[in-house]
Amino acid sequence: MKRKVIQIADSTQLVSLPRKWAKLNNVKKGDEIEVEENNNRIIISVNKESNPERVEIDASNLGIMLTRCVHALYKRGVDEIRFTFDNPELIKKIQEAMGKEVVGFEIIDQGKNHCVAKHVTGQFEEFDPILRRIFLLLLSMGEDIATCLKKKDYDHLQNIVFLEETNNRFTTACRRYLNRRGHTSPSKTGAMYYIVEDLEKLADEYKYLCTYFYERRKESVTVSEKTLELLSNVNQLLRDFYELFYKFDMVKLTQIAKLRKKYIEAALTALEEAETKYDRVTLHHILTVTQKIFNYLGPYLVMEL
Repeated sequence: MKRKVIQIADSTQLVSLPRKWAKLNNVKKGDEIEVEENNNRIIISVNKESNPERVEIDASNLGIMLTRCVHALYKRGVDEIRFTFDNPELIKKIQEAMGKEVVGFEIIDQGKNHCVAKHVTGQFEEFDPILRRIFLLLLSMGEDIATCLKKKDYDHLQNIVFLEETNNRFTTACRRYLNRRGHTSPSKTGAMYYIVEDLEKLADEYKYLCTYFYERRKESVTVSEKTLELLSNVNQLLRDFYELFYKFDMVKLTQIAKLRKKYIEAALTALEEAETKYDRVTLHHILTVTQKIFNYLGPYLVMEL
């Protein structure tokens, strides 16, 4: 779509907005719109905060997928969800689905076959501080797990599991932010969303490892020094990526790629030699965490190069 530039006096140039776009986004005379410069492009958008999204969903047959559907709509940036259902008892399940992650949503209306949940409290925090807290929380989880396994302090692992819930709230908030407002550089939004999405899954790996050992804390649990050393190395690899993320360094980036290959090979060899199920389970999670850290490099390069 092309538009001619209109010259007003000597310094002002105007371009008209497409009528169809303006009607669709309810843009009227006197409204403020966002105008962002991005190299040779100008990006024009309406203020999403003043243009809330409302959806209706039939919860009758969602079953175990109800929670995931609610979380997906929240992350998308929806402000109001009208649920319909054939069983009034589903209201309780909807409340449980909103749980701790859907921050700021409350049921504002309900009847025999419907209820309405709306975002009524809580404004967006700045994105960057939340993201940094996600990184720091994950670093803490990994290092605390290694310490607990080394000291055989399996009871404390249950406390680390609770950090995964905090990570869920942070990563969910960040994904909602990206869908509502986008990255400050729009071309980076997709890559950033991928990283945040997978940082949530990284916490799951730590949670599964904690749960496994906590549930077997009364057994004669033993993890070899070789496996523990590899776990500490992979925790350091995550710290390396954290430092790289906030300060681009091609040498560090290349080093992460080299260490990933080294640790994968070491973990596979250790798996072949492992004498206990405890080592095998730990090595499985080491392999997964190592590969996830490496996978962050792709979207990170999309943002930085």
